[in-house]
Amino acid sequence: MNDHPTGRDRVPSSAAFLDETSGSARESLALFLGADPGPDNAFRLLPYIGSAAAVAVTLACGVLIERFIGLQSVLLVFLLAILASAILWGLLPSLFACVLSVLAFNFFLIPPIYTFTIADPDNAVALFVFFIVAVIVSNLTAAIRSQIVVARARARATAALYAFSRKLAGIGVLDDLLWATAYQVSSMLKLHTVLLLPDREGGGLTIASGYPPEDVLDETDRAAARWCWEHNSPAGRAADNLSDGTWLFLPLRTGLGPVGVIGIERAEPASLLTSDERSLLDALADQTAVAIERISLVRGLAEARVLAETERLRAALLTSISHDLRTPLASIIGTVSSLRSYADKYDARERDELLATLHGEAERLNCFVGNLLDMTRLEAGAIELNLDLFDIGDIIGTALQRAANVLTGHHVEVEIAPDLPMVRLDAILFEQVLFNLFDNAAKYAPPGSRIDIRAQCDGETVEVEVID
Repeated sequence: MNDHPTGRDRVPSSAAFLDETSGSARESLALFLGADPGPDNAFRLLPYIGSAAAVAVTLACGVLIERFIGLQSVLLVFLLAILASAILWGLLPSLFACVLSVLAFNFFLIPPIYTFTIADPDNAVALFVFFIVAVIVSNLTAAIRSQIVVARARARATAALYAFSRKLAGIGVLDDLLWATAYQVSSMLKLHTVLLLPDREGGGLTIASGYPPEDVLDETDRAAARWCWEHNSPAGRAADNLSDGTWLFLPLRTGLGPVGVIGIERAEPASLLTSDERSLLDALADQTAVAIERISLVRGLAEARVLAETERLRAALLTSISHDLRTPLASIIGTVSSLRSYADKYDARERDELLATLHGEAERLNCFVGNLLDMTRLEAGAIELNLDLFDIGDIIGTALQRAANVLTGHHVEVEIAPDLPMVRLDAILFEQVLFNLFDNAAKYAPPGSRIDIRAQCDGETVEVEVID
């Protein structure tokens, strides 16, 4: 089912791993201090202990202030403890501090002390007004704190998206891009992620990457992924279509259409994504889709460039060999025409010369056609190398015998080092290479010139030179 690597053997980069580790440590510390604004913060014990300690410290200060300044000024000191509790831990701990402050002020400072009875009505009114003001201040301070926390979270998410977009811009390999996306989504949203791309045959989807590595989806989730791809719309858990599965699938789409599918899964039975998490996931998916499309376009451009270069070389080759093909054909046609039309005018020696010319040009034409067929087979990938150990001197000798007629009219000097090792190669193809070099040298070197053939060892390499 899986034609792409899923990153099973991969590990996050050092920087990403340190970011995730330090982020987890900071989150754990914030939870321990009660600074997390999540819904279960109200039931953490430490914020209430901290609020009680703040009220106790304030009470100690208030007892000293009451002796030197007066009772009414002590309420402002308690208000500071309530404000500190609201800033540090939020609404419910600050309300808890409000109640503790009223009780402590009544029990320890309002006569008669060490009872909850209030003898003076003015103190009762002051204490009631203080409680109302403290509740209002707690709500306002906690609301501002929540807004700050949300703003910081959004700023961190924006910074993470920016860093992710820069990371995607520097990735040029599709597998690396998919792995980086799966890891980023999983680490930011704390869930499982899988990425699916259309297979090469175009008949379905294949799991291309996942974090944690995921290779298999059950039939229900696979059907939801196919529906998401075919209809370019979300499907699966918490979606309007095929919601029986455990995964939610979203299309990765650009202006040109869908390029893949991203699936997410969270083990908790609660809501899969909050509205903010869904917005973050949509942003990550859009960036990924654009990056996938960019890599696909770059790959298509490279393939088109290679195809254009291949066509250019093919046209140049055909133009180049057209003359080489016409020359032996013209010689063959002319010789055959002469023999047929004027056979009685040639003696035996002349006829033998014409027949030898005819045979040589036919051999030359056969060589050109064989080279063309070999070139076609090479381009089609039909030729397989038959590698074995051979003596390079023997192959040079065989190629020289084959090219004896071609090298006629040139002085050939062969210099082969005596200590050459055996070379692993395809003897037939290498002989053809040497023959082509000999033929080229004989064709373009001046008649009667010298052609040197040298073979020597240079380190672990055997060099063969044909010098005209």
